[in-house]
Amino acid sequence: MLTGMNRITHGLRSLINTLLLVSVVVWILDLPASFGFYLYNEQFLALAAGLGTASVLLGTGGRYGPLGQWLNLAFTALVLVLFGYVARHFPSLQLDVAAAPPAAVALGTVMVLAILEAVRRKTGLFLPILVTFLVVFAFIGPYLPADYQTRPVSFSRVAVYLSLDTNALLSTVLAIASIVVAPFILFGFLLNTFGGSAVFSRFASKMVGHYTGGPAKVSVIGSGAFGMVSGSAVANVVAVGSVTIPTMVRAGYSRPVAAAVEAVSSTGGQLVPPIMGASAFLMAELLEIQYQTVAIAAIVPSILFYLAVLLSVDFEARRLNIKGDKDIDLDLGDVASDGTPAPKQAFPGRYLLAAVYLIYLLFVENRSAEYAGLMATGALIALHMIGPLNTLWLRIRQTFSGLLSSVDAIADIIVLAGAAGLVIGILNLTGVAFAITLQMLALSGGNLAILLVITAILSIILGLGMPTVGVYILLATLAAPALVMLDVVPLAAHLYVLYFGMLSMITPPIAIASFAAASVANTSPWQTAFASLKIGAGVYLVPLAFVVQPSLLFAGGTTADFVTALVRIILGIVLITIAAVGYLRRPVPMAMRVFVGLLSLTMVVPLGSAIADSLLWGCFALGLALVAWLLWPASRTGALVSNTQ
Repeated sequence: MLTGMNRITHGLRSLINTLLLVSVVVWILDLPASFGFYLYNEQFLALAAGLGTASVLLGTGGRYGPLGQWLNLAFTALVLVLFGYVARHFPSLQLDVAAAPPAAVALGTVMVLAILEAVRRKTGLFLPILVTFLVVFAFIGPYLPADYQTRPVSFSRVAVYLSLDTNALLSTVLAIASIVVAPFILFGFLLNTFGGSAVFSRFASKMVGHYTGGPAKVSVIGSGAFGMVSGSAVANVVAVGSVTIPTMVRAGYSRPVAAAVEAVSSTGGQLVPPIMGASAFLMAELLEIQYQTVAIAAIVPSILFYLAVLLSVDFEARRLNIKGDKDIDLDLGDVASDGTPAPKQAFPGRYLLAAVYLIYLLFVENRSAEYAGLMATGALIALHMIGPLNTLWLRIRQTFSGLLSSVDAIADIIVLAGAAGLVIGILNLTGVAFAITLQMLALSGGNLAILLVITAILSIILGLGMPTVGVYILLATLAAPALVMLDVVPLAAHLYVLYFGMLSMITPPIAIASFAAASVANTSPWQTAFASLKIGAGVYLVPLAFVVQPSLLFAGGTTADFVTALVRIILGIVLITIAAVGYLRRPVPMAMRVFVGLLSLTMVVPLGSAIADSLLWGCFALGLALVAWLLWPASRTGALVSNTQ
C-alpha cells in the first residue's frame, strides 16, 4: 500500500507522464500551428526535457528516506519551473546565450545538474562523470601542449551555452528522441502489452522448432523480432528470457550458453529494420539522409548477424546432440510488457497489420518517421479495440495503462539524449572532438585496419553499461569522423560504430545484456559473457566486412561486387563459427580451429586491396574445401582426434 508521500509522488508522476505524452502527440500533429500558435521547436524541446527529467526524478525518488523524498519533490518542482520558464521565454532568452548574465548562468547550471542527476539515476555515473571531465578539461585545455589545446571558455559561457544553445541540451539529438523516437516507443510498448509480440515466437516455433537445436533457434528468431520492436536489449532479455532460457536448458544447453543465446539474440534486434532502435533515427539526422536509407542499408548486416547466431546454435546443438521439437511453443501471449497477466487474444496476428501499415507509410508513402510511427500506433489501438463488447472496457484500460507505461521509457530516452547533447555541446564549444579525431588518426598511423580495431575497442570501452543510443552518440562524434577521413563511406562509418556500440552489451567487461541474461538463468555472469563471445563470434566479422565493402550496405559498387562480398562474408562467418564452437559434423582439433579462425579473417579483406586477389581467392577455395571436408561423414575419412575443448 502506498504511503501518503508515495501517493503524492505517484499521482504527480502520472500527471507529468500524461502531459508529456499529450505534448508529444500534439507537437507531431502540429496542432498549435493549426490554431494559429507558432512556436519554436526549442520551446517544445525545453518542455519535453523538463517533463522527462521530472518523471525520472519522481520515479527514482522512492529509494530515499522521508526527508530525501521531500527534497526530491522540491527539486523536481524547481526543475519543472525552470524548464517551463525556458519553454515560455525561449525567444528572448536567446540573447542571453552570448551575454551570459548571472540569472541565465544560475538557470543553466540548475538545468544541467538536473539532467545529469536524472541520467545518473537511470544509467549510472559514466555520463555525468564524462560531462564533468569535459567541463573541467575545457578550463585546463588552453594551457596544454599545442596538440591537445582547446579554446578558452569561462564558466558562465559554458553554463549558458550548454543549457540554452541549440547545439547542446536543446539540440537535434533531443529533438529526435522526443519527436521521432517517442512514437516508436509507444508502438513497441503497446504491441508488447497487447500480446502481439507473441506472434513472432509462435511463427519462429513453426518455422525452426523442429530442426536440430530447435529451442535455441526459436529463441534466436523470436527474440530478434521481439527486440526489433522493443528496441532495448536488456528489457528484451528480461521479458523473453524468462521463457526461452529454461526451454533451452531443458533441451540440453548449459545455463551460460542458454543465457548467452538470449543475450546475443536480443541485442541484435536493435539493428533489424524497419523498427530499429533510436540510434537509426539519430544516424539519419546526423548524416542528413532519409531514415529509409539507413533502414535499407541495415538489411544485409542484420541478416548476417542472425545467420551467424543461428549457425552457432546449430553447431553447438550438433555437438551436444540436441534434437528439434515440433511441438515447442514459447507462449508469451499471456504476459504483458510489465510482466502482468494479459487476456488471451483470439487473433493476436491482427496486430501485425499495424506493423505492415508502418512499413507502408515509411517505404511506400515516404512519410516522416514520427508521423508513420504515430499513425501506426493509432492503427494498433484501433485493432486492439476489435473484440467482444463485454471486454471492451478491459481493453480500454489496458491501452491507457500501456500508454502511460511507455512514457517511462520515453522519459528515459529524453534525459539520455539531453545528457548526450551536453557532451556534444562541450565538445563543440572547446574543439575537443576535432582534437580526438586527429589523435586517433595519428595513433593508427593512417592505417584503416588499425583504426578499425581502435574504434571497435573504444566502442566497447565506452559501452560501460550505457544504452546503445548513448554509446552511438559519443562514437558518432568522436570516432566516426576519423573513419570518414580515411575515405570510409559515412553511412558505413556510422553503422560500424553503432554495430560495435551495440556489441558492447554482450562483450566483457561490462556486458549488461549478458549479465541480465545470467541473472535470469541463475548462472555466472562472467561465464555467460564469455559464452556470448563464443555464440556471437561470427557477428564480429560483419561490421569489418561492410565498412571496407560498402556494397553490402547498398552504398555503391556493382551487383557483382555485392554478390562477391556477400558470398565471401558468409563463408567467413561459417569458418569463424566452426573455430569458436569446435564442431561441425564432428569435433575439430584445436590446431585446426586456430587455422580456420585465421582463415576466416581473409574473407573480410576486399578484393583489389594490398593483398593479391589471387591469394584471397585461394583462401576462399581453401575455406570451401575445409567446410566440405568437415561436413563429409567421418566414417569415410577416418576419425579425427577427440575434441579438445
